Amino acid sequence: MTRKSRLAAATAIIVFALAAVLVRPLVGGGVYEGVAVEGVAVGGLGRDELGQLLAAWRQEYHSRHVVVYYGDTAFRLDAASIDYDLDVEATAEEAWAYGRRGSWGERLKNIGAARREGYRIPLRVRYNENKLAALLEAWREAIDRPPRNAALSLEKGGIVPQEQGRRLDVAAVKPLVLKALHAGDANLPLPVTPLYPDVTVADLRQTGIKELWSSFTTAFDPADANRTANIRLSARRINGHIVYPGETFSFNQVVGPRDREHGFKEALEIVDGEFVPGIGGGVCQVSSTLYNAVLLANLTVVERSNHSKPLGYVGLGRDATVVFGALDFKFANNTGSPVVIMAETAKNRLTVGIVGREPLAVAVELLSADRQVIPPAVVKKQDPGLFLGETKVDKQGKPGYEVTTLRVVSAGGRELKREVLTKDRYQPENTIVKVGTKLPPFVQEKIDQVQGKN
Repeated sequence: MTRKSRLAAATAIIVFALAAVLVRPLVGGGVYEGVAVEGVAVGGLGRDELGQLLAAWRQEYHSRHVVVYYGDTAFRLDAASIDYDLDVEATAEEAWAYGRRGSWGERLKNIGAARREGYRIPLRVRYNENKLAALLEAWREAIDRPPRNAALSLEKGGIVPQEQGRRLDVAAVKPLVLKALHAGDANLPLPVTPLYPDVTVADLRQTGIKELWSSFTTAFDPADANRTANIRLSARRINGHIVYPGETFSFNQVVGPRDREHGFKEALEIVDGEFVPGIGGGVCQVSSTLYNAVLLANLTVVERSNHSKPLGYVGLGRDATVVFGALDFKFANNTGSPVVIMAETAKNRLTVGIVGREPLAVAVELLSADRQVIPPAVVKKQDPGLFLGETKVDKQGKPGYEVTTLRVVSAGGRELKREVLTKDRYQPENTIVKVGTKLPPFVQEKIDQVQGKN
């Protein structure tokens, strides 16, 4: 062998040895050294061994639970109740794939980094978002309580002191619960934000308010639990609210958004002339009852809209619909002293009153005039299930109305003012009549015979 041949052979051996050193880490039969899952070293484990380890952990995760609490109120959340589970496949795949993806250079770099510094992989978990959301909503309903302003009681008389409210921070609870389940902590205090009333006993006494100017009462069905809850919640929020001279009261601003986060529930409400389920159904009964109390107190109405159809709890022309962000009810205190709104529910009755410093110097009467009935239209719809010439009333319509509402103000038996408040229109509901289009059997037979001849 020549010197040149020996040199070439030696070079080839060195290159082969160097390549073997470099490639050996890339063909390992297990998880690479330094890789840890949740702090436990799994380097050297084969794929099956890794799966068995994670499967054992999975059983322990299934038995976990967390007790969340606020004061004396506590709730237990079991992992199974939200389908909380360890994702064995995803966790194993991440551990096994480390150092096995990318170019050879990238793989060698990652393998070396794991040996020197370690590489930590968290356990991958999964759970049912809807089930957890339902539990959080149940906790919120049990804990949330709006603040109550100090107010004069229409039912019992005297001042009812203010009460601090509270609100569960639902957005903060979710990650805390998941972290507690992951860590195995058994007890978790809930994050609750205190809510403070706007009006205190001291505020109320300072105004000198004590004389009832007006009150108005409407009835509701306590069996409709969600609607009743919405009525009570919105009544509580306007109760005790002080409106100072020259100030304008906004129902939407005081009551706030009608959504689950603010404590409102789903109940029927009118949308585009139809009763449909919506969050906050029943709130319009509070705004309408307040509207009547405001009118009877001879205060100035700034903004008000009527519903699209008549309501059972208040007369025509005497309602005030509200939609947060769209339709508001506003009135101004056009007197020289502050007034306070009182709103209370008892059994099936909602009463709203306006109270001032001195007795109301005038008498107020509300009248309806120029009432007109708008007959419902008849809408015909074809129905292939009925024979030709047959008709059937599918929905009986209801009349609509037009009405003018007046306010008459008098003092000492003498009329001081007669004003037109509103001219309202309530849309009728159409009568739906089905009209048959199916041919009688003997006519169809004749047609078939004729067609058959052709």
